[in-house]
Amino acid sequence: MRQLLNRGPWNLGGGEVAVDATGWNAAGGYEVIWVPSMRMVVNVGDWDKSRWINLTGASGHAFHSHYTDQTDAWARGELYDWAYGRAAVDAATKDTLVLRP
Repeated sequence: MRQLLNRGPWNLGGGEVAVDATGWNAAGGYEVIWVPSMRMVVNVGDWDKSRWINLTGASGHAFHSHYTDQTDAWARGELYDWAYGRAAVDAATKDTLVLRP
């Protein structure tokens, strides 16, 4: 299962007490063994100026093309705009999923 779900490796820095937290194992050659699944900066004064990124990508399905479409940017410490208000969401929308009973 690990080979099906995990991607990489990615070269990462950081530390457990850093803002860009990562965990490593000194006994294992200092390789990173855990990372945050998501990062975000929320601007409560203007929600549309908030930023975020997901470790994997837009899809949670391991065989979908969007499963790791944010990982490289995540590893570089980048963030994406987080549309919040109706106008910002409409402007950022590329695809829409409609669920009907």
